[in-house]
Amino acid sequence: MANLKVVALISGGKDSLFSILHCISNGHQIVALANLHPPLSSDGSAVEDTDSFMYQTIGHAVVPLFEAALGLPLYRQEIAGTAVNQSRHYGYVEAGRSGDLDETESLVPLLMKVQKSHPDVNAISTGAILSDYQRTRVESVALRLGLTPLSYLWQWPSLPPHTDISLLEDMAAVGQDSRIVKVASGGLDESFLWQNVADTRTIARLSRAAARFGSPGDGAVLGEGGEYETLAVEGPPPLWKAKIIVDEGSRFVVPGEAGSFSLRLVSPIVAAQTGGCSSVDNLSIPPLLEDGAKRTLDDILASKEFDQEPSRTTHIANDLLDTDPIRSLDIAHSRNGGTSYFYRTGHGQTAAAQMRAIMDSLAAELSRASIGMVNIIYTSIILRDMADFAEVNKVYGDYFSEPNPPARATLACRDVLPDHCAVMVGVTCLPNNLLYARKGLHVQSRSYWAPANIGPYSQAISVPMTADYTEDSPDLVYIAGQIPLNPASVEMSYGKSSDARARSAHQAVLALQHMTTYAAWRALHTEVPTAETQTDQDEDFDVWDLTHRHGAYSVRKPEHSRIGTVSTQAATPPLWVVQVNTLPRNASIEWVGYGTTSNTLEHVEIEHLRYLLSVFRERIVLGPDSNNTDGSDSEVP
Repeated sequence: MANLKVVALISGGKDSLFSILHCISNGHQIVALANLHPPLSSDGSAVEDTDSFMYQTIGHAVVPLFEAALGLPLYRQEIAGTAVNQSRHYGYVEAGRSGDLDETESLVPLLMKVQKSHPDVNAISTGAILSDYQRTRVESVALRLGLTPLSYLWQWPSLPPHTDISLLEDMAAVGQDSRIVKVASGGLDESFLWQNVADTRTIARLSRAAARFGSPGDGAVLGEGGEYETLAVEGPPPLWKAKIIVDEGSRFVVPGEAGSFSLRLVSPIVAAQTGGCSSVDNLSIPPLLEDGAKRTLDDILASKEFDQEPSRTTHIANDLLDTDPIRSLDIAHSRNGGTSYFYRTGHGQTAAAQMRAIMDSLAAELSRASIGMVNIIYTSIILRDMADFAEVNKVYGDYFSEPNPPARATLACRDVLPDHCAVMVGVTCLPNNLLYARKGLHVQSRSYWAPANIGPYSQAISVPMTADYTEDSPDLVYIAGQIPLNPASVEMSYGKSSDARARSAHQAVLALQHMTTYAAWRALHTEVPTAETQTDQDEDFDVWDLTHRHGAYSVRKPEHSRIGTVSTQAATPPLWVVQVNTLPRNASIEWVGYGTTSNTLEHVEIEHLRYLLSVFRERIVLGPDSNNTDGSDSEVP
């Protein structure tokens, strides 16, 4: 879906405006702007700022000028309700009899107003960088209204060059001028007000301040925890047609609570730009392959073995394959007390009908075991024909309404299915007593980070490895099957070579990069209490909450989040290569990953892996070397 028609959700801040530039750079057309503002009083006035968990409201009086500055129609709506649902991940539930309305739902009438005036709108842009709280709420509303969410700034500090200030430097490179209009951190004072956040000196000052009150990678330099708020006043063409000016005499410093300061802006005007801005053509776009992935691809292409056809492995010695494949793992139990249900098939004339029968039967089976569909953490779907994928996927999605559905792998391989069977399903479940410790990643917005999963499956699910779980215990991480999609477009990527094998190598490396990105996600969301809050852990913490927690928490970010992040102390994991008939989107490769947050592979029991190897035992073309059954010295091609 190239050339989307986009409504840009703006607060007036640096990120929402900068994200629009990336929409344009990716070939999309901005057709309207949308903004939510504080409720108006009877005389038409509104408070300068509100403590909304979701929306930036400081400077809202200037927002109407963006219509003239950008030459785009602006639609506005009052914020109604409060933060009823304060969970990191948002799942829409209609207001009960009490009439409590979550402020997130204010987006619905606003976007419906836009859709009525612009029926061709099919996407929405936001400036989310690190906050799951903000991203998942916009995604929830957008997808309910049939809009594709675009969050091109998502996880920007994790992208090359892997620095916290790269986003600010990129803004400076194209001439986006965003002024600080509020500071709310002990490390910032009123002298920061009305400074250009992308100015070299301001970046240096913010970096020094963040070193005192923040932690590396926590987004403090970017203001992601509410340390400061900004107002964009000028930027590059073709987006910006004019600039916003607020004279010094029209800017008034307003002291706030807990040492915060903000600016009250009066009599702002729109004026012609005087030059100095660059162009959206000079926008820095993160590379599709990071340096580590590029080196891996170069090594593959330069390898002498690259031109040789792979031979089928005739002997694979591994304990995971020592079981009878015929229904030996129909129901399996794991160390964490969970249960897996494999080889589930159903009756029906079509694949969709069989899938419905499977899911109904599975739901009943889980109910008898006193668990439910919410307990499912991982699913594998094997189809006879990949052409049935869309219908089967639709049926499957009807059974999952939670914000983070199970991770999933899907493929087509007719040879491993019983006669007259169009689809076979296996699921792994978590016991009720460990559901609280289940963590999921379900990014449904397009970005440069890794492919969106707009559908009923999460990119990754993390669960306790053992039943005697503590905060220090390692987790198992189930990663959804990854194919070589370009994250920004969610289209298949084939590389630049016309050689078929080189294109396949590119796909293999890109899909592996996606898998390792999601493998690093668990570390990305590890909470680290500061000295002031050693006894006040919050498992559902989100960096966005810093706005209301006054810097009480920080978030640890890995040095890198893609290929090359595995600890050098960890054993190289075993690799199995299985030949199937078809993969989603006709990809040449799909990586299916299982891992642990510990640095050892000892005593790791993944029954779902055992099941899949049992199903495909006759189609394994490469596995761990027979002399290294633990896979510790396996060479990964």
